[in-house]
Amino acid sequence: MALFQPAENTSAFLKMGLLGFAGSGKTKTASLTAIGLVQHARQLKIPYAGKPVFFIDTETGSDWVKPDFDKAGIPLMVAKTRAFIDLLQAVEDAQKDGSLLLIDSISHFWKELCDSYSRRKAQQYKTPTYRLQFQDWGYLKGEWGKFTDAFINSPLHIILCGRAGYEYDYFENDEGKKELEKTGVKMKAEGEMGYEPSLLVLMERHQ
Repeated sequence: MALFQPAENTSAFLKMGLLGFAGSGKTKTASLTAIGLVQHARQLKIPYAGKPVFFIDTETGSDWVKPDFDKAGIPLMVAKTRAFIDLLQAVEDAQKDGSLLLIDSISHFWKELCDSYSRRKAQQYKTPTYRLQFQDWGYLKGEWGKFTDAFINSPLHIILCGRAGYEYDYFENDEGKKELEKTGVKMKAEGEMGYEPSLLVLMERHQ
C-alpha cells in the first residue's frame, strides 16, 4: 500500500483555544462562538445541536454569559470547579450529553494539578511545603496528557480559554552582560498546551 493517499478533511469538530490577559474578552468571545456554532448545527439539522452546551467554569464567567445563551434559546449546563479530575469528567459528560464544551480557564486546572501534587509530596516527606523537582514534571505531564488526548480525539466541539503570560529569555547586551527580556506571549498552562488547539486566538484589549 502506498504511503501517501489523496488529501481529505477529517476534522469534524472544533478544537479552539483563546488566550489573553484579564479583560481581553476571552469568555465573551468563546461563548458567542459556541452559540454561533450550535445555531449553525441546528440549521444543518445535526442531531447533537439540540443538546445543551456544557460550561466548566473556574471563575464566574458563566454567570455573565448566561443571558446570551438564554436569548439564543440554547440550554447551558454549568460546573464550577477547579479540580483536574472534574476536567476529565467534563469531557466525558459533554461528549455523551452535550453539543459543545466550554472550559474557562484551563490555566486554573493546570495550577490545581501542580498544587495538589505538591501537597501530596509535602505530606509524603512530612514537610510544610514541597518545591517541584525536575523529575516531577514527567508525572505531571503524563497526567495532563490524559486531558490533551481527550481534547484532541473526542468527537466533541471544545473551546477553552487560558490566561496569557509573557515568555522571557536571556540576551547579551552591548556590554556583554546577560539581560532578561520579553520574547512573546504564551498560554499559562502546561508548556505544550498552546500547540494543541487547531485554532488558537490571541485576544487583546484596545482602548
